[in-house]
Amino acid sequence: MPKFEGTLEEFKQAIDALSMGGSWEEFTLGLRYRTKDGGVIQWYNSTKNILIQGNERARANLVERIGALGSNSALADVVADIPFKKHEPVKKIFLVHGHDTTSLDQLELIILKLGLQPFILANSSGGGLTIIEALEAEIGNEGDSAFGIVLLTPDDIGYAQADGESKAQSRARQNVVLEMGMLIAAVGRRNTVILKKGHLEVPSDAGGIIYLPFNNHVKEVVPRLVEILERSGFTIEAGRVAKAAS
Repeated sequence: MPKFEGTLEEFKQAIDALSMGGSWEEFTLGLRYRTKDGGVIQWYNSTKNILIQGNERARANLVERIGALGSNSALADVVADIPFKKHEPVKKIFLVHGHDTTSLDQLELIILKLGLQPFILANSSGGGLTIIEALEAEIGNEGDSAFGIVLLTPDDIGYAQADGESKAQSRARQNVVLEMGMLIAAVGRRNTVILKKGHLEVPSDAGGIIYLPFNNHVKEVVPRLVEILERSGFTIEAGRVAKAAS
């Protein structure tokens, strides 16, 4: 994973030097820059890791712009240390989530600490596609996501009309359940894990899927999650597992 060892302000200066007319936003774990063509570059405060996301053209454009800075940049030495090279697509872990952004940030950081690449649809413009089209492009036959993790969090409350309001239960958002079904169909049950936060209603007709429950922090499931990832063909160093679980 490429790193930017400078300060937050130096990172902003380096990216602003690309003159891509994008916009900045802070998130729980660091700083994010969105380009007008759908590229996203994120810098994580604690690890100094850099992550580029977005559609293929936007990612390639970011890489090319960064490489073109060269000696013209006052931060050339720092930027030059970031190995942004064009490379073959790597297998990603597709993350499906609801409104619990705290749990999502926790999961994203854990995946990065494990040395793997998370893909979050909200961090990509989808190339102008609808949500479903973008999902199909990323996890379908032409996509490069090899594994999926679904965050089921108690974002909504619902009940069967026949049962009445007294039987109301916490449940995940409907779009999360839809995307979960698409993910399972695309990458298979063996390559899909459901992280279930607290007590909530589990979608029916989803037998044979692995559910990993947690209460306060996603790191509670790290040991079991790593077992499943390794069983699906991922190689993870033991030292990274310890860091992800701490």
